[in-house]
Amino acid sequence: MELSVSEYYEKFSLCAIDRDLPALLRIRGALLKERQKMDRWFDKYLDMFDRKMDPAKVDTPEWKLYNKKSEEYSQLNRLITSADVYIQKVGTNV
Repeated sequence: MELSVSEYYEKFSLCAIDRDLPALLRIRGALLKERQKMDRWFDKYLDMFDRKMDPAKVDTPEWKLYNKKSEEYSQLNRLITSADVYIQKVGTNV
């Protein structure tokens, strides 16, 4: 992600206060592109390391990287949900 989570929330808030729907839509678009990149990363990663990722041994480097990326993915989804909420609020109050 280009910005930190707190920076994205700050941008959302400012755009919502200013009722800047186009800016909110641009932010959401950038987040969706980032999620697509991460989706592709997960597909490739699992294709490469699926056999090495034993559910009984989750302390391997493969699992550590997977868990780190999963947390980033979760944060990204929360940001997208937040963007949707802000867009809905601004869109209904225009």
